[in-house]
Amino acid sequence: MENFAIIFGMENPTNTNKRLKVYLETSFVSYLTGDATVNAKVAADQAFTRLWWTQERPQCDIFISAYTAAESAKGREASVRKRMEALEGLPLVSANDDTVIALAGKLLEAHALPLGETTDALHIAAAAVGGMDVLLTWNCRHMANPHTLPRTKEIVRAAGFHCPDIMTPKTFIENTELEASNV
Repeated sequence: MENFAIIFGMENPTNTNKRLKVYLETSFVSYLTGDATVNAKVAADQAFTRLWWTQERPQCDIFISAYTAAESAKGREASVRKRMEALEGLPLVSANDDTVIALAGKLLEAHALPLGETTDALHIAAAAVGGMDVLLTWNCRHMANPHTLPRTKEIVRAAGFHCPDIMTPKTFIENTELEASNV
């Protein structure tokens, strides 16, 4: 099986000896803390998220942003409580708000993301400006999408930042397993 990251032009996040700086987007937190579901795909995604949390998290430096916290604070009280407990103690990414907002604007203006997806653009910008290596998300429609990622990376790099590898926990785990089998 060919490496997903190589096929879609992503750098391999596991090919390093340093601790990776990983940004958690809100969908990751929601899948981590979500209630059991009968939807087989969502249940599998939740399982990968929880596996990543227990297996990969200890080797990474984890960050969130004010956007992750604000989105996690919305919804049913019981769900909010679980999400906020999971976020407790996680550091906020260090990034200048004006720079994050400007980069998010560039992503939207260039149509790397749909105009209405401001918060998605802010997540990507916060991770890039904050110097993250990886952004974990289950948002495959606008963020971890192999059709939109090249444009996103182009815009982030043109603005002078390193674009983190944007992927799902499943892809991260698969890359880790592939890397381990190649050693």
